[in-house]
Amino acid sequence: MQKEHFSAVSIIGVGLIGGSLALALKNQGIATTIIGYGRDKKRLQEATRLGIIDCFTNSLKDAASAELIVLATPLGTFEKILKEISSFLKPNSIIMDVGSVKLQVVRLFENILPDSVNFIPAHPIAGSEKTGFENARQDLFKNAKVIITPTERTDKTVLKRIIKMWQATGASTELMSAKEHDLIYGLMSHLPHLLAFCMVNTVDIVSDNLIKYAGSGFKDFTRIAMSSPEIWKDIFLMNRENILKMLDLFIKEIEKIKRFITEESKEDEIINYILRAKKLREQI
Repeated sequence: MQKEHFSAVSIIGVGLIGGSLALALKNQGIATTIIGYGRDKKRLQEATRLGIIDCFTNSLKDAASAELIVLATPLGTFEKILKEISSFLKPNSIIMDVGSVKLQVVRLFENILPDSVNFIPAHPIAGSEKTGFENARQDLFKNAKVIITPTERTDKTVLKRIIKMWQATGASTELMSAKEHDLIYGLMSHLPHLLAFCMVNTVDIVSDNLIKYAGSGFKDFTRIAMSSPEIWKDIFLMNRENILKMLDLFIKEIEKIKRFITEESKEDEIINYILRAKKLREQI
């Protein structure tokens, strides 16, 4: 398969995901120039020094001049950025997001962007509880899945280019609707993060001195509780309906196992409940 190539790619938000994509594109020779955009000049200078981006700008007008613009900032910043950048975007330019929520993002982009601009909604299922370009890796997307949620307005030729681009980074791609995406990841990603935050805060309610006794199980379960508050606040609010729906289902499961533990002679039910989870978890 012939490798996809872009003359210039602007990364708006040079953090973990944006920085890792910049490195992957550079490593694969997919972009001639990588432009970083952000508010903090010193941070952008450091990202340039580390070779993550080739140059940087504090001007959205300059960032909009690229053939491909990647929006990799927290979801809550999208509307403001889109309103500012939309008038600078060239006809037939491509703008892609990498956000963890898709339905509201698709509506936002299609309401604000001119029809002449191509929008590709994408969500790479890769990352870390660590943030910042200091933790960026060129192989972050290797063997990862990237979900793309095209709409009726999506240009099929542009979609193919973006699919080839992601595949060149080592990722596999899957297409689905934005609605289906938000339901799936409300359960598979957003709910686990919420539970990890709750688990750590429960320890704090009992006593903040107990955290020093955390073993490997607690550490594995709550690793993602170290994630960015700003990013996860936006995700919780923008996928509120699905998260609340999944949280209600989870509470029912908690009540079920609570009942088994409370009542007498429920040893078999407890074993079967754990066994059911164990067998499903082994499929991963």
